Amino acid sequence: MNRYVVAAKDDPFQRARWRDPYPEREQAEIRELVEVGEAHSVDVGMALSPGLSVRYASPDDRRALVDKFQSLRGLGVRFLSLQLDDVPSRLVDPNDVATFDSLAGAQVALMHELAEAVPDVCWWLVPTEYQGSTATPYLETLGRELDTRIEVGWTGPSVLSPTIPAVDAEARAATLRRPLLVWDNIPVADGPMRVLLHQGPYTGREPALVTHLSGVLLNPMEHARASALAVRTAAAWLDDPERYEPEAAWQAALRELGAGAPAAYQLFAEAHRWCIGCPDERDRELEAAFDRLRSDPAAPTSRANLRNHLEARLGVADALRSNLADRALLTELDPWIDAHHTETRRMLAALDLLDALAGPAPAMAWCQAFIRFEGRLTRLPPTHLASYGPSRAFVPQLTSMRDEEAGFEPTSLTRDQNLAEEIVRFAEARAGALLGGSARD
Repeated sequence: MNRYVVAAKDDPFQRARWRDPYPEREQAEIRELVEVGEAHSVDVGMALSPGLSVRYASPDDRRALVDKFQSLRGLGVRFLSLQLDDVPSRLVDPNDVATFDSLAGAQVALMHELAEAVPDVCWWLVPTEYQGSTATPYLETLGRELDTRIEVGWTGPSVLSPTIPAVDAEARAATLRRPLLVWDNIPVADGPMRVLLHQGPYTGREPALVTHLSGVLLNPMEHARASALAVRTAAAWLDDPERYEPEAAWQAALRELGAGAPAAYQLFAEAHRWCIGCPDERDRELEAAFDRLRSDPAAPTSRANLRNHLEARLGVADALRSNLADRALLTELDPWIDAHHTETRRMLAALDLLDALAGPAPAMAWCQAFIRFEGRLTRLPPTHLASYGPSRAFVPQLTSMRDEEAGFEPTSLTRDQNLAEEIVRFAEARAGALLGGSARD
């Protein structure tokens, strides 16, 4: 973990106002970050994202970029990155169209001018086509014409790649004629993904992948402390890909980061492992207990087992808030701790209904129990944050970066994957089977 790049597109001086110099206060912050990095053997770099408005044929724009990157180099940063992702996949400005044969040709010319103007740093390029493994004319031009000393970013087969097979990396590296810089969108949770809190281990990266790479970058959530669980396990993979064991690394990270309340933190993290690559990770132990109950809802042992698991999770909120040593981490987790607590209470309400329905009682008692249950749910509305899996989550998995071919993969939109809601609906269906009527969705 020896590189850190500041590449925040919400930073106006990186994207919208890329032509403007950083104000003095921001310059001081960059210098401080560089010094902190040096103290921990971490090289700090800076990125600019001018692609929405840059005119490749404009001497003024090229000069502005050179000046901006030179000023950043003067602040002590050790490497620089030109980010040309999430922009139109063709030339737009009329002068650019008249000057260059293609978007790739324009970007190569700009990249070479920048590298010549600021020669004493490592240069990175995040291209417009940054995912997938298919060779395209754009990528072939980059591979053929771009100086091989310039590293090129790649997110894997997808924007957020559940797996990155070595064969895909080999194909993209062959097209670009250089090792790849994997810009791994893990554990990112920005834009429509802000309902998620990725607390699972780093998975899906083959050991053989490293033979085709120049490096790996992780794109964390806006929650720095909460990102540490995934980052810590990724560090274990980077340290020894061949011997990496995700669950062992995850347990070690839990003990380290959950100091003061490691058991509670593990129960909490189990309910927040869901991601595009782990769509079944909603709390494996709890789901197994529910599966046993679902197969025989009348069995008292199955209901008692599920209750034991739920009551353990009901104590998570108090344990974390009272005992978690890292209070900054607690602050970041707090909204999801509320969600976790509410969803646990909803599941316990459903279990109380199942207990009532299993007992010998007249039908009116069952009706009253169902009425009480639905009343409890009105005081425990589902949360919009994903805990025990999402009720709704959109992960923008683009099928192509090219304007005319863009679309979303079928897995981009996830609905009705919340375990608490599943248990609630199971209890309601059980009541409906016994008392008549059915739910209308």
